[in-house]
Amino acid sequence: MALDYEPLRRDLQGIYRSLWGRCLERSSDHSFAVLWAWDEALGYETALFRDLIWIRQLRPEPVCLAPVGEWRRDDWDRLLAEAVGERGTFLAVPESLGRLWADQLGNRVRLREDRDSFEYLHRVQDLADLKGNRYMRKRNRINRFLRTHRYRYLPLTDDLVPRVMELQVQWCGKRDCQDDFLLWGEHRGILRVLGDLDWLEGLFGGCLEVEGSLVAYTLGEDLGDRNLMIHFEKGCPGVPDSYQVIHRDFLAQHRDRFDVVNREEDMGDPGLREAKMSYLPFGFLRKYRVEWDVRGFPDEDEGSDGEG
Repeated sequence: MALDYEPLRRDLQGIYRSLWGRCLERSSDHSFAVLWAWDEALGYETALFRDLIWIRQLRPEPVCLAPVGEWRRDDWDRLLAEAVGERGTFLAVPESLGRLWADQLGNRVRLREDRDSFEYLHRVQDLADLKGNRYMRKRNRINRFLRTHRYRYLPLTDDLVPRVMELQVQWCGKRDCQDDFLLWGEHRGILRVLGDLDWLEGLFGGCLEVEGSLVAYTLGEDLGDRNLMIHFEKGCPGVPDSYQVIHRDFLAQHRDRFDVVNREEDMGDPGLREAKMSYLPFGFLRKYRVEWDVRGFPDEDEGSDGEG
């Protein structure tokens, strides 16, 4: 049967977040706020079927994301056949669901590790304190900022949202982001989320102000169970080291609320990967591209003589 997909709607948020909370792992791709942010660029549709919310991305080509809801079930063969048909492709499948599918479905699914979409996991205490030689470069950059600027950290409140939007527009202009599909899509998504903070659930943020001007901001989401996810973080290109300061100060402000922070993926960008790895993650939320075929895939080693 074909699912009755509908465009992503704001009134879906309640049931969506409830079902997302039942997932064994919660990736940033499946955050309702992230879907809302990227909807204009990627075109998301959802369908509620068998107590799961199924997600389809329309651009640049139609493809499914992993469904959200209770993954620990023994009827995935019937579910995938009914929801997707004889074959399909899923992006951003967290490792725990991919392994469940592999165990139940055997050669009817094929998993491909997607390193570019791995999400970086850190201990909040480590990044709030930045202790030890391993974080010396981070501390040096923060100290340089402190020597150069008198600043204050501000929680993100409604009256600051227009100023954060202005900073985001400045950041986008400096990066010529209108010429880059991902940067332009992110920019429009950030502005959309900032404009809808009054009803999007779980989001909160912080800003840095230097001499009356905002120079950095961050926006995160409370996942519950003492877990935090940082969705967006930008610093003024003309103010070096503002990224390091907003990142440390935001986590230091909330160290009593959270144990683990997910700093999301690097999308395969070498510079971003280097920056994220420099914060020394203790682990990753691993994700996979999964292909489904009801008839099964042939053994990939079939016909090989075993020689390299």
